[in-house]
Amino acid sequence: MSEHAHEINWPEKAKALLARVGPSSLHGEVMAYLRTLEGKPLLVACSGGADSIFLLCVLDALSAEMGYKLIVAHYNHRWRSEASAQDADFVKTVADALKLPFVIGARPPKEAAFTETTARGLRLNFLRDVADKRGCTAIALGHQQDDILETMLIRIARGAGVDGLAAPRPISQFEQWPAHLRPLLELSAGSIREDLEAEGIPWREDSSNTDIRIARNALRQEVIPALSDCLSHDVQMGAARSRMLLEEDAAALDALTRAQFPKAFTMVESLDRKRLQAAPRSLVRRALNAWFSSHELIGSVGAPAMDLILRAIYDEKATNRFSVGAHYLELDVNTLSIDWSDREESGLEHTQISPGDSALLSTGAQLCSDLVELDAATSARIFSGKVDPSCEVYLRLKATDTLEIRSWEPGDRFLPMGAPGRKKLKDWFIDRHIPRRERKRLPLVLDDAGEILWVPGFPPAEAYRIMPDTKLALRLTYQSRRST
Repeated sequence: MSEHAHEINWPEKAKALLARVGPSSLHGEVMAYLRTLEGKPLLVACSGGADSIFLLCVLDALSAEMGYKLIVAHYNHRWRSEASAQDADFVKTVADALKLPFVIGARPPKEAAFTETTARGLRLNFLRDVADKRGCTAIALGHQQDDILETMLIRIARGAGVDGLAAPRPISQFEQWPAHLRPLLELSAGSIREDLEAEGIPWREDSSNTDIRIARNALRQEVIPALSDCLSHDVQMGAARSRMLLEEDAAALDALTRAQFPKAFTMVESLDRKRLQAAPRSLVRRALNAWFSSHELIGSVGAPAMDLILRAIYDEKATNRFSVGAHYLELDVNTLSIDWSDREESGLEHTQISPGDSALLSTGAQLCSDLVELDAATSARIFSGKVDPSCEVYLRLKATDTLEIRSWEPGDRFLPMGAPGRKKLKDWFIDRHIPRRERKRLPLVLDDAGEILWVPGFPPAEAYRIMPDTKLALRLTYQSRRST
């Protein structure tokens, strides 16, 4: 629906769309936030799809009244070759017609590991970088009502709590990044498309949205419609209300935690264990999250570790000691404190594994090896780039009895699939900004000839690439001790 984009009077179409839906169709909290941006730049993320085109048009039509200055940002994932380039051209055409600054980013051609997870991360990093350079305190995103239940179901499957299930929020605030604004959360995907069609406004359709091998697409096209039919109820509306109530609960819990544990939100060296024990677990969990965050240690405490620490706080055992990043967490009768003396980070011990076995590594991580016959669905998943190499890879099987697992050693060289050439693994670590302490803890999987097959976070070795005619594959999975 975008072939005639150059022929459209986009400013008039934007005004007509706003007149049709009215400012009240946008989320009230976001509208109040927009009024604070008078004279300031606002970055709007635009993929070219219906939701983001609707968002761009409405925000542009509102800008004269609100006083903010829009900047359009588009990220080309290079998912669909020429079609992706056409998406970028379309968004630029719209931005130019609206006389708005346009910034484009694209996935680096040398990005060897590219999955849905890395795609989201690359796009978000691009948006935040543009916002920082352009002085934008907020980024407007096109999430709408249908995204709520999809996100909720995915997060339920992962074991999320109140905060996780309250997403996506109309306004998400961050200490170090621009706020995320979602003005369309009260509009359904269907109503957005109906309004665009009624005003003759085109958009770009992403063909990958029909691929039900992608979890969110399967939920949108199969699971949620079936759920609605089963319950004879508009589950999207119900989920939207639940999200709103959960956000209210999350805010109340946060306020209670701040009132009961104000020191947890500062950089104090220790917390009172007796005070923690006297409080409900929900508040203690929040207090610990805030405390670890204030000390920049939250990245070292995954969900399983947090559960373990909570159990220990309430346990009758007087003392305990936990590994937290490069330091230790000390628990005694009266306090929970951090031992800031650096501990020696040892690499993992050498071990061997045979195809079909699993190994518990000395770092606490687990690595499993399985021989699998590739069916059509698994092969399609591999070739579409949907396998996340941080935790799983498939390799073309060669004659080998055992696999060696060891730490990185100076001089190791690696050629991951899709990379332009072989180079030192140390240089790959530097390119990926992998901290020094983590390098010796990542397992290298080698064949019996000493060739590196895989390092978690990277694609498998080029020499072991799965081919279209591959029938038997070696599947390796990795779960770090901090995996959730």
